Amino acid sequence: MGNLASISSSLKKTGASPIIVSEIPDEGFDGLVIPGVGSYSQAFKKVDEERSSISRLAKEGCPILGVCLGLQLMFNWSEEGNPGEEGLGFFKGVVKKLPVKRLPHIGWNSIELRKGSILLDGLENNCMMYFVHSYAPTDYDVNEAFAFTSCSGYRFPVVFEKRNIFGTQFHPEKSWLPGLRILENFINYCRR
Repeated sequence: MGNLASISSSLKKTGASPIIVSEIPDEGFDGLVIPGVGSYSQAFKKVDEERSSISRLAKEGCPILGVCLGLQLMFNWSEEGNPGEEGLGFFKGVVKKLPVKRLPHIGWNSIELRKGSILLDGLENNCMMYFVHSYAPTDYDVNEAFAFTSCSGYRFPVVFEKRNIFGTQFHPEKSWLPGLRILENFINYCRR
């Protein structure tokens, strides 16, 4: 869904050789990126078609990165979706509409980093990332959240990690050098 060309281009800048697929192959790759721009329900349909393959890869230890809507699909469910549209459940919690007056939350925001993150290694606290969204994870496991930002005074998590599963609420592919560093960190993890 959505930002395939821009994320593919950014991954190439890190030295990766991305391949855009409509079905997940059984082998021949070192990591999976689930990008996303748009409607949860539309993205859910595509992810649901590949649910067993994505779940298998996660269990086998394949690195998986969800970006924006891709991250939201990694939670148990989203109030943006329709009843019965369960997310992948990699991270515990739900995705809800941001409780602020002005949506979408769009533009550059600084992120507050928590130590111990693979994705955020080498980044400075309060570096700027680019956001475009109206929903975000809530009711989450604090041990899985590694960065936070604020929108109109509301603080929420924007980076999640759990073993080989990673996610960002912002768009690293649109976040200049700090975003490229995140993608590079992910690619380096894939190469291990």
